[in-house]
Amino acid sequence: MTLLPRTLISLILFPCIILLGGCVGGTGPASKPWSGTIKRELGALGARNWVVIAESAFPIHSRRGLRVIQIDEEIPEIIEVVEQIIDQKQHVKPRVYVTSEVSNVSYGYAPGIENYRTKLKEALNGRKTVQLENAMLMNMMKNTEKTYRVLVIKTRTALPYSSVFMELGSGYWDSESESALRAKMEGAR
Repeated sequence: MTLLPRTLISLILFPCIILLGGCVGGTGPASKPWSGTIKRELGALGARNWVVIAESAFPIHSRRGLRVIQIDEEIPEIIEVVEQIIDQKQHVKPRVYVTSEVSNVSYGYAPGIENYRTKLKEALNGRKTVQLENAMLMNMMKNTEKTYRVLVIKTRTALPYSSVFMELGSGYWDSESESALRAKMEGAR
């Protein structure tokens, strides 16, 4: 008689535990359905590779080193996920570029641009950015894709000059470390 209540309790509790387990930890930005694709792509990239989180009209070049994925989200939401994944991976560290034009686009020409700039700042979470003209960033990316991989994540954001460029560097070796190593090697000669 004591066996029946245990079995009944197990039949009721086991599905509840499974359901509750699925709810834990699945609420952050990296729990989006497309985050697994980005995680795999970023895991394969290393220093000197680029990631572009691009506006919807961003031109796609026909080069071998270019990988394009399309995600039906806005740029700030995707940046949050990319930043979180990069921080978890720790093998790369991004240098983030934004176009200098985006801070000068007015609402009259691009309704929603102020809201975008606010959300972008929040998504970057205090990360330092470098502002360069769009043409220069496009040239830098074009030169990179001749030798290294570039991941372009096309979004639904429809605002001019809103693309964000990330040049990946080593997450465990910076330019200061490299300079110290070279100086040490030069001194040994």
